[in-house]
Amino acid sequence: MSLKYLKFAGLLMMGASALNIISATAALAAPVDQSEIDALKAQIKALERRLNTVQAVQDTKISEIKTKQDAVEIKFENGRPTFRTPDGYFEMALRGRMNYDTAAYFQDDDHLPAIAPGRDLSSGTNFRRAQLGVEGKFMRDWEYKLEFNFGGSGVESGGVVHEALISYTALKPLKIEIGTTKPPMTLDESISSNDTMFLERAAAASMAAGFAGGDGRSSVGVRGNTNNYFASLYYTKGLVGEGGFDEQNALVGRTAYRIAPNADSNIHIGASATRVFGFNQPASGPVFTLQERPELRVDGARLISTGSLGSESALVYGPELAGNWKNFYAQGEYYSYQIDRAGGAPQADFDAWYVQASYIVTGEAKPYDMKSAAFGAPKPNGPFGFGDSLGAIELAARYSTANLDDHASNAICPATFSGSSATLNPTGASGCIRGGQQDIITLGLNWYPNRNVRFMLDYMIGDIERRAYSNNSTANGGPNAQIGQDFEALALRTQFNW
Repeated sequence: MSLKYLKFAGLLMMGASALNIISATAALAAPVDQSEIDALKAQIKALERRLNTVQAVQDTKISEIKTKQDAVEIKFENGRPTFRTPDGYFEMALRGRMNYDTAAYFQDDDHLPAIAPGRDLSSGTNFRRAQLGVEGKFMRDWEYKLEFNFGGSGVESGGVVHEALISYTALKPLKIEIGTTKPPMTLDESISSNDTMFLERAAAASMAAGFAGGDGRSSVGVRGNTNNYFASLYYTKGLVGEGGFDEQNALVGRTAYRIAPNADSNIHIGASATRVFGFNQPASGPVFTLQERPELRVDGARLISTGSLGSESALVYGPELAGNWKNFYAQGEYYSYQIDRAGGAPQADFDAWYVQASYIVTGEAKPYDMKSAAFGAPKPNGPFGFGDSLGAIELAARYSTANLDDHASNAICPATFSGSSATLNPTGASGCIRGGQQDIITLGLNWYPNRNVRFMLDYMIGDIERRAYSNNSTANGGPNAQIGQDFEALALRTQFNW
């Protein structure tokens, strides 16, 4: 019996005893039975002692609960330091990842055009990512994540907020998030950078996420999943530290379904879409540039670029498909990019797609995580250096194409230039934009000695076709000159994460 019920019973007994005493006193004609009064007093005394005993037991239990709440369990889950209270109400895990890239570019110097974006790509090294942070939960229903990135891409600066958000999880299966994060957009971008098949994601996915998603995006949204279904919808603003007269506004959504999963396979179908209602607006008016690097970021050059487009809104959408059969895996996506231009210029239409596949020589399969609706990296059956295990070895291949030309065959394709640089603004009612077409074949070899270390070796063959604008300087080949380029590259990534 609980303490509150015992107290209630005691009060009833004491009240009944008092009524008996009053009744006995009121009956003056009747003789007083002192033995009955003494018996009632004894019962009250016994009840008081029992109440005191129960109170002491309850106080001891409350003290033990508080002690357990303040106690901390320390574990290393997959090498990640994690602090957790025994009741599961509070948790904090330390996170970190390091991607150190080394790359060499091979080009025909005679083929290099005289103006950017065609250029001599710089070989060298780069800390692609150097991230540190914490994540966890408090009061059972709230989660948090705070992570900084001290690495960069080529000439980009580091030391920026990667994620800083808080989530409410009590409305299962939904999770509500607010802060700075990476809204789900495309399958490739939904796969953790710890688990991607190649050093960089395909251009099609990177460009699609770049409209209103990607790392460091201010947003509020909801996501949820069942055993086979995933959906998310986020309202997003600008990037952290992004200036402008008025931030952009957009909706980013993704949905996915896993078809009849079993022990040997997972088949994934899905779609992603972004609707931008208004772009970031500096004093000169809203602008947007669609561009991308050649799927390697030791050099920061973007070889395909639309230039600065006066833009009012945009729509990005496309399907995604992936699946595995035991240790074989395949994945592909297609995206259409539609930009509504300002000043009466016609809508700009671009597209990009890729297919990629891998075979894990050592027999492991890629795991599927329904919470992100994405595949992860294989977990070695045994770590290298323990017994005869080599870890996990993966062979991979990808073909990627991105077309940023729109009416590029027009004889007259005007643009305004800033001096002799490649800072350009396509103009005129012809709709002509010569952003270029990029085709890249990548072959990869990935070695996972254990769950926390990975080495990735990529060999790339790139072909960029791009023509100059009609008012380009004749010193650079004249109007309609070919300013694309070919390249090959060999890149190695050393990765450590926890």
